[in-house]
Amino acid sequence: MVKMSTFVNKCFVLGGKVQRVYMSKIFREKFEFSNNGQLLSTNLRTAEKLEIPNCPKPTFIENLKGLVCWDKAQRLHEFVDEQHRIMGPIFRMHIGAVTAIFVNSPEAYQRIFKFEGPTPQNFVPEAWTLYNEMRKCPRGLLFMSGEEWLNNRRILNKLFLKPWTAKDLMIDCCEKAAMSLCNEWKQFADAGNTVPDLEQRLYLWSIKVIVSTLMGTTWDRHEDELTSDLNILAENLHEVFIQSAKLSVLPTKLAVKFQLPVWRKFTRVMDTSTNVARKLVLRIGKVSNNGLLDLMRDSAIQDEYLVRIITDLIIAAGDTTAYSTQWALYLLATHAEVQERIFNISMSNTSQDIIDHSYMKGVFRESLRLYPTAPFLMRSLPLDSIIEGYSIAKGELMIMSLYSSGRDNDNFPQANEFSPQRWTRDSKNKYENVINPLGTLPFAAGARSCIGRKLAEAQMTLAISQLIKTFRITCDNAENIKMILHLISVPSEPVKLRLMTRN
Repeated sequence: MVKMSTFVNKCFVLGGKVQRVYMSKIFREKFEFSNNGQLLSTNLRTAEKLEIPNCPKPTFIENLKGLVCWDKAQRLHEFVDEQHRIMGPIFRMHIGAVTAIFVNSPEAYQRIFKFEGPTPQNFVPEAWTLYNEMRKCPRGLLFMSGEEWLNNRRILNKLFLKPWTAKDLMIDCCEKAAMSLCNEWKQFADAGNTVPDLEQRLYLWSIKVIVSTLMGTTWDRHEDELTSDLNILAENLHEVFIQSAKLSVLPTKLAVKFQLPVWRKFTRVMDTSTNVARKLVLRIGKVSNNGLLDLMRDSAIQDEYLVRIITDLIIAAGDTTAYSTQWALYLLATHAEVQERIFNISMSNTSQDIIDHSYMKGVFRESLRLYPTAPFLMRSLPLDSIIEGYSIAKGELMIMSLYSSGRDNDNFPQANEFSPQRWTRDSKNKYENVINPLGTLPFAAGARSCIGRKLAEAQMTLAISQLIKTFRITCDNAENIKMILHLISVPSEPVKLRLMTRN
């Protein structure tokens, strides 16, 4: 077995940029690459002899303890980070019934995305898959694969990403939602109270942004009649992720077979969320005007897919953006100097300029680096491949440890510090204090990267800008907040934000 202490730094040119790569001495001496980056076949036998470092397989008793130790599951990102520090950038580990290879080097990420193929397989929690089978309900883009996924993704790319067809519509909706959020929160500032039910309020704000974007100009007329359904979604969505995370540390099929309480609760909140979301989509479809839904209809997305895709867009956007924004506000509440810089930028720029501003982008990227919505990305490669000098068999589960690489000083000096300035480019167009920007991939990369990333950036940036323009923000319990996992990263206790209205 190759000890990971033998890994050394070596520089090489990749894509026109000099980047750091970790390669073992044995790997460097024994292997050669062709011009296109593929391992030469004459050396493949040597790669097969190198054994990936293994975490000891848990015993039966340890597995039983794991099933009841929810706290351990919530801190998996910390455990995996510690294993990377001990074992290096790649190791194999058993989690329950699953065996996976964990990697945390940006170079490994690049190779995974390069070799994932044109229709990468997406991994969703087993509980969600079993639920879909039980309810016989086809779902949206997140659950699709193969040509079905590819055809719909290509259409959505044109609307959401390149070119950003719905940009003006999205920015307008994000602006209005940010103003509404500030007006609502003024009552708490005036009363000298912390923002109550912060999590649910951000859920509701996030859902309103996507729904208003789907509806277009008719949103203002119909907001009140939709509010009841939106509140139900806000109340239920996070519970879906909590119960999903609990099921992830159990043999889910056994939980289904014996109808354990956690499975029953999961199906109940999933039923409510999907039924309300579908009903909402059908109502929106009857009254939308010049909204994103109309653009999707006009873009040749078949009716059978439209409701499925939009339902999952609403569910996914509500949860991920709400928590990403909460983490950003938590960081800003503990960095008054960053708030003042945002205030000055926000007072003298248009919404589009604020979104494009390098410092605002730095705030966005830095928050997601420290608190990635998804601390782990999962892929399996369609062909046998070489990653970090080891032979990876076709179909093996690869897990990219974004939390670990995002807090690695070799990628980001003073990695645990919140420093938006590090993302400012110098006269040579290089980031001021970033060694390898690919250490953080909050929206993944490659063909299956997040379809909603531009909307999320506009939504978060304009909300933060408007809130900082209106308030100074502090946090009453900042020292108590830790990051835990409920499939996505969430605070360990409710964040108590305190607002003071600016003169």
